[in-house]
Amino acid sequence: MAGPAQHEETHRALLVGVAHYASKRPLKFAAGLGNIAAVQHNLVELREVLRTGGIFDEDAIESLPSPGVEQFEQRLGYARDHTDGLLLVYFAGHGIVDTRTGGHGRLLLGLRDAKVEHGPGFPGWIRWDDVLNRLCSGKSRPRHTVVILDCCYAGNASAAWEELDELDQKRISLLLAVQKNQRIDAGGAGTPTPYTAQLLRHLGQGAGTSDGAVTLGGLHKRLSHGLRGARTVGGREWSPQACRQDGADDEVLARPPGPAPAGGTHGTAGRGRSDEDRSGPGPRPGRVRLAVTVLLTVAATVSAALWWAVSRGPDGDGPAASCAGHPPLELRLLTDPDLMPVMRKAADGFVASDANTDGDHCRRTGITVYSAGAAETVEAFRTQYGEWAHVGRAGFNPVGTVGPQPDVWIPASAASARRARDEAGSQASVLTLDFDDKRPLAHTPMVLLLPEQLAETEGGRTGRKLADLMTAMKAKGTQAEVRRADPRHTDAGLAAARGLYGTDTPRQVELGQRRQGRPAPTGRDLVCGLAKGTSAEAREVDRRTAVLVAEPTLGQYQQCVGETGVTRVAEYPDDVPGLAPVFVHVRWNDARLDEEERERAVQRFRSWLTSEDGRKTFQDAAFRAAPQSPFPSPSPGLLKSPGPVPRPLSADEAADTLEKYRQANAASRVRFLLDGSGSMSRWWDGANSAREILKQSFGRFGPDDIFGVWSVASRGNDTPYRELLGFGTHGSSSRTAEKGEQDKAAEAGKKVDDAVPELSMEADIGGALRAALDQMPRGGEDDGHPQLVVMLTDDEDNDRMTAAQQNDLVTFVRDRKVPVVMVSFDSGGCLKDRLDLRVAEASGGTCLDARGDLARNLGAEISQVAQGHR
Repeated sequence: MAGPAQHEETHRALLVGVAHYASKRPLKFAAGLGNIAAVQHNLVELREVLRTGGIFDEDAIESLPSPGVEQFEQRLGYARDHTDGLLLVYFAGHGIVDTRTGGHGRLLLGLRDAKVEHGPGFPGWIRWDDVLNRLCSGKSRPRHTVVILDCCYAGNASAAWEELDELDQKRISLLLAVQKNQRIDAGGAGTPTPYTAQLLRHLGQGAGTSDGAVTLGGLHKRLSHGLRGARTVGGREWSPQACRQDGADDEVLARPPGPAPAGGTHGTAGRGRSDEDRSGPGPRPGRVRLAVTVLLTVAATVSAALWWAVSRGPDGDGPAASCAGHPPLELRLLTDPDLMPVMRKAADGFVASDANTDGDHCRRTGITVYSAGAAETVEAFRTQYGEWAHVGRAGFNPVGTVGPQPDVWIPASAASARRARDEAGSQASVLTLDFDDKRPLAHTPMVLLLPEQLAETEGGRTGRKLADLMTAMKAKGTQAEVRRADPRHTDAGLAAARGLYGTDTPRQVELGQRRQGRPAPTGRDLVCGLAKGTSAEAREVDRRTAVLVAEPTLGQYQQCVGETGVTRVAEYPDDVPGLAPVFVHVRWNDARLDEEERERAVQRFRSWLTSEDGRKTFQDAAFRAAPQSPFPSPSPGLLKSPGPVPRPLSADEAADTLEKYRQANAASRVRFLLDGSGSMSRWWDGANSAREILKQSFGRFGPDDIFGVWSVASRGNDTPYRELLGFGTHGSSSRTAEKGEQDKAAEAGKKVDDAVPELSMEADIGGALRAALDQMPRGGEDDGHPQLVVMLTDDEDNDRMTAAQQNDLVTFVRDRKVPVVMVSFDSGGCLKDRLDLRVAEASGGTCLDARGDLARNLGAEISQVAQGHR
């Protein structure tokens, strides 16, 4: 097992492309707010170029097709906080400028729900200033962030950058597709946008230097040269812009290899109907750790480099002449996030195989591989399949949650496939799911990966129950603990939860998991997160922590082991259900013109996966061919013959475990503090007022959640608050149809309506926060339910606190370890060094201010708590 290794920088890339918009209302001051078909190709092609560019690891690149504001902000924050090297974010979508309310041409970026309404608001849009502010904040910062904007009015982003201090300007660089106040054409649906086409070309081909390195400065020069002679929509000469300090020019963005291999895994669409009409944006890879540069673009397509890859002749020395008119058919493969590495290799192997070559030596099929959360995928197949087939007919859009319609689905367990198939058969008019759970593609047991010093000798690592193995582990380390990944995100996380629920009550298990922090999305995220800790505390946590994951995760851990240098070995509990990935053929019954050809392509891929070559791909990734198959040469830490793999997780077990997980995390405790001082009167009423935002938050709770509301105002030495709504359960009209609960929710809202700001009062923000945190359960009273304090204020009274008082308050909230969400009606409330941001960060909470959509953003935070995510 690998020992200590020198820390290497973590680079990430976040690629955001909005191909589909929920609202189709046209913009009066720009082109129509319509879908942008080319964007879905942009994500695929840019990911492929970055994957082979030598800077970003494959699992460090995340794509977000048509996200909403909440999802975009959450992933942007994650990328910022988990990157210490180069950060790259790409967004494709509409850009507009705010000139209606004194915005002075400030740039706004259109996410999935963007719309234009009368009044000052821009629902569904995010201000570029807010994006930049998020990149400048956070507990940790990337060494360098590169932001590429390829959207209308991209040049208007420069104003906010110029207002940054010198240090932030050194850390953040911008590449902007066009100069200020100019719109640009997105191009055709089958080609990249002009700017992105140049970007793909130069990132993919390199700089022509000895090592092929593409630097930031060199890339900007080539992009400008490539667009020479082009015109904007208004007829002006097209002039790409850049914002960066001189030292940033040498930042390397890519070191491309030689010509792309013949077996590329992505091909052109080749569908009878257009991709935009049929299934929405391009693939949505799993939400994994990434290096981030921000690129905001309006469209993209298949690049020349990729076309070369899928069209080359059998000898790999050039395109076969007869292939030019026969683009390969694209298959879309949706899989479990834990299976992404092996399925990418399998897709590569199939595309390059003889099984995928026709009589003219042309590649017949390309495969796009992407992943989505297991629970979300099952739900989309079970209940939202109609909206998947006809995107936009109702409020829910599975494309934005899971990704485009797949042709093949490979879950990590047949349990997911069975749960997804509608027993009543009502799916049949839209889709059918064809699979054989008696013939899985591979098998893998769940294993307990322990630090070597906590593990049993080889003879004691098999044939025992999980509880016995945990007892033996804790006998060697009293502080030892077991973690598992998010059971909603992967089948392995669900199987792990099933096993742990056999060792204690679900409530106690989840209490222990929450004390260890938020669950990691995947097994690899879990073990690599432990391995990359650099502080003394992080190293100690890694040395005492075991993880319950699928067996192949150990090999992935060996690739990312970092500062802690912990050697891990596997123990094999015999009472934790195993996993067995299955091949699911997804048939969409919409009479597509290429249905027969697509059917043949799916069958060829299925046959290859079950052939010797396909099974070897799984075996090379540490999957077992059969329940009792030994490994010819297992990785260090694994056992060659640990005995039979436990039976796979069943559909009933999966459903039961998810319900127990929900119940164990169902109730939360949230205390709302509502600034009741006189200055708040201007924010009291209206569509986006304090009271309306507060009442909307009530709809996020279930009938068992506990919440209450204080009005924060006092006269001198008075109590700093008065109770508007007692701390207890108040029901939720959005979560239950029971009239009693509806009445309770309405009553809760009425009590808030009765409150009015008192002009003679001041708000003791510090005193109210202290009181609220003191009244949250602590010690033996804390039963593990998620807790949160929400403060809604206009910040008028913050300056009444001295610097020493502010510092004392920050220290107090840090010690209480209860997240605080500060909601400021001041547009600068969450700027660096402001009290709101300091309090939120010290507590582990979030700061929200009027530069964003307060109602939406607060709702997202409340949902995180109400669903047990904190």
